This record gives sequence, structure tokens and C-alpha cells, in this order.
Amino acid sequence: MESGALSISDELAVKLSTKLEYPEVFFAQTDVVFPFGSSTFYHRKLQSVPSATLRKIEAKVNIYRFHVTRLIRATDLDSRLRFRRVDIKEHKGNVEEIAQLTRAAWNLPSGPIDNLVHAIENAGGIVIRFDFGTRKMFGLSEWIPPAPPLFFLNDHSQISADRDRFTLAHELGHVLLHHLPNPEMEKESDRFAAEFLMPQKDIRPHIKAPVRLHTLARLKPYWKVSIAALMYRAHELRAINENQHRYLRIQLQGKGYRYREPAELDFPKEQPSLLPEIIQAHIKELDFEYSDIADMTGMHVAEFKAYHRVDSGAGLQIVSSSNLNRAL
Repeated sequence: MESGALSISDELAVKLSTKLEYPEVFFAQTDVVFPFGSSTFYHRKLQSVPSATLRKIEAKVNIYRFHVTRLIRATDLDSRLRFRRVDIKEHKGNVEEIAQLTRAAWNLPSGPIDNLVHAIENAGGIVIRFDFGTRKMFGLSEWIPPAPPLFFLNDHSQISADRDRFTLAHELGHVLLHHLPNPEMEKESDRFAAEFLMPQKDIRPHIKAPVRLHTLARLKPYWKVSIAALMYRAHELRAINENQHRYLRIQLQGKGYRYREPAELDFPKEQPSLLPEIIQAHIKELDFEYSDIADMTGMHVAEFKAYHRVDSGAGLQIVSSSNLNRAL
């Protein structure tokens, strides 16, 4: 039936809808579904993830994009969009320069970025959290107009806030740099993330020799990145040599901190607010009910609420009645 080899009668459609607990209109949507493996998806993970888990993540990401595309039609989100794709060749492969220019374009102050999620949302991107069902995949991103850039973070309890931030900066690199994939894109995104989160000119005075684990541990809450990331950055900037870097890595692993660094150095995960604000704008300014929004997105209310974490407050404005008509 999914491939079109068998037709679905009206009666069977009703039964399927009842069994799967999705309204019939959900299955009649004409939005394009993009699979993993296409040039639209970029993701950061540790190792292979079971195909069944990937299919679930893929489905949710597509559904979230459907929702966002419908919900932004009545807002002024386009007015704040400051994402621009960059041709790396025009910068002679200098990914660090692109990271610096992005920080400047977004009016980010020198030093650590206090809240990376809010910086991306202020630039018109949307960050969405949900549990991927595995801790082996950290996050993914896509930019498929008319939807704005979308960033998905794995809300698995065993993924730390410092890994979250580096993942988000890494995915930002993909969105800005990689309209088409290339063999070096993972390394390029890592370089972008390192410079975006820890600009060379700002962090160099903090990592002068001698570099020790305890000195890096003190820097972690300030820069909001992992000890491992600070260690690698020190090596990149030649504050430590290869042998010193290797020795510090062995020390970190010997203390059991390879995947989970000391809990006392943890800081809170950054929480997205833009998409909940968009939903609240529909409710408070357009007098929508949740049932109206659920109908607009082709879902039952309970399922819609399960997908979205809605807080009070509205940061976006509804711009016109014509946009409202398009949203409907």
C-alpha cells in the first residue's frame, strides 16, 4: 500500500486511521518527505544507529517540518532570518573566518556565547528537542525552504549540555557551509563549531601553558564546552603539543570522563522557545484553539501536544489576515 502497488479503499483508510490514531487527513498530505541519505539532512552521531530507530527519527523530523511550514505562514519570522549560505571556496577554505563573520553578522559579543539556542532562534532558526530513542545520535539539521533552518537536538537524558552545544554549533556549520555534501564536511563543521564557540583571539589567553586537566575543568563552566573540546582547542592553537594532548586524553579516559565528564561541572541544557512562541501567537492573537492548530497540522490534539512543549508567552507577531488565510 505504501508503494502504491495496492489501493486503499475508504473503509480501509478509516480502519487504518483508527488503528494508528492519526486522522485520515494526515495520510493525505502532499508535503515532500525527505529521507536520510539525501543532501538535505546532516547529522552527528557516535556510531551506527539501527535502521528502525533512524526511520522513526526521520519520520518525526519530516512531521516537525510540516508543522513549522504551516505555523510560520502567519508570522513575521522571515524578517529576522539572518542565515546565509556561504561558499567555502570564496573564503579559500578558511572555515574559521566564516565562523567569525557569522558571529559578527549576528551581533554576538566576544568571548563565550551565553545561550547558543537563543542566538540561533534570534537569527530566525528553529531548534527542536525530542528524544531520538538512542544516545548514539546527538542531533541533526536541515534547511528546506519555505521552512527556516531547523535544528534537532536529542533530548536523551544521558547527553550532556556541553555535547548539546557543540552538536548545535556543528550543525550550524553544516547549514551554512554545505549546500551539497563533500568528503571534508564533518571536519569543516567541527572547525566551524570550535571557532564559533571558542574564538581563537578570545580563548588563547585562557589556555596558556602549562595546560592541566584541572585548569581546563575550571574553564568548562565559563566557555560551556567539554573539557575534551577545550583540550582539542588547546592542541589546535599549539598551546600543547601532540604528546601533551595524548597524555591529557589518557588522563581524561583514565578518570572515566571520556563520555561523561564530572557532574559537578554540568550546567543546564538550553531550552528552545521560538516554536512554542509561534504556537502561542496563534492562540493568543488569532484566538485559535489547540484543536484548530491540530487540524491545521493534520493531527489529533493529544498527539500534537505530545510533539510540542508549549510555554506561555508570544514573541512573534501575526502580520496580516492574508497570511492567516494562507495558514488555514
